[in-house]
Amino acid sequence: MGDAFHVVCHECPEEGMYDSRSRAESACDSHTDETGHNVTMLDISPVAPNP
Repeated sequence: MGDAFHVVCHECPEEGMYDSRSRAESACDSHTDETGHNVTMLDISPVAPNP
C-alpha cells in the first residue's frame, strides 16, 4: 500500500484524500491562502506492525 493523507478544513466542509504528501501540502496551502482558514493534514498511511 502507498501513502495516504487526509486534509481537512476546520472552518468549512472542505476536505480531501491524497496519495502524495506534496499534493496534500499544496491543497492545505492553497485553501489557507485563498480563505485564511485553519487546515490540517494527517498522514493516514498504513504502518507496519512491530515484530
